[in-house]
Amino acid sequence: MPYAVTARLDPIAAAGIERLWQALAERLGADDSLQLGYHPHVTLAVLPDTAPVAPIDAAVARLATIWTVQPVTLAGLGVFPGTPPVLWAAPVPTSGLLAWHSELHAALTSLPVHPHYRPGAWMPHVTLAKEAHWPAERLLEAALSAWDGKLQGSLDRIDLVRFRPVAILRSEPLAPAPDQPAPA
Repeated sequence: MPYAVTARLDPIAAAGIERLWQALAERLGADDSLQLGYHPHVTLAVLPDTAPVAPIDAAVARLATIWTVQPVTLAGLGVFPGTPPVLWAAPVPTSGLLAWHSELHAALTSLPVHPHYRPGAWMPHVTLAKEAHWPAERLLEAALSAWDGKLQGSLDRIDLVRFRPVAILRSEPLAPAPDQPAPA
């Protein structure tokens, strides 16, 4: 089972993604994201199961002490072509999100990160469906029918997981940014 480092969406933004997941399940039977049983997130790195977990865990633990909650805007939808296509929501790639990615990969530099998640190749995304055997146009049509426009929220937690099935190995809340109020 490979490892992933993810940044989780706050409950409000996550609820918007979960509505899209539900709509895709109802309209097309595309329920793989619901079946995953894991919170909506942006994956920052994927590593093979042969990677040593201790340095990944140490990097996540250290970064969780210095990273603060990042605002996120999911501004649209996209598709990675393939068989099957992967439908995703597009977070605006802010300087903060890109800095997180860069800092994580600097900490993992000696490890075999999947090529799609390396700096210069990574496309930030929140997966909506990746195992649906529908044409990309049909997936987009179904998602757009449930899309309310931009979703705003934050990335408020960093996780280290193994997957399929998802097992959370470490989950760390992030401190509010200095200009953000503390959660109630």
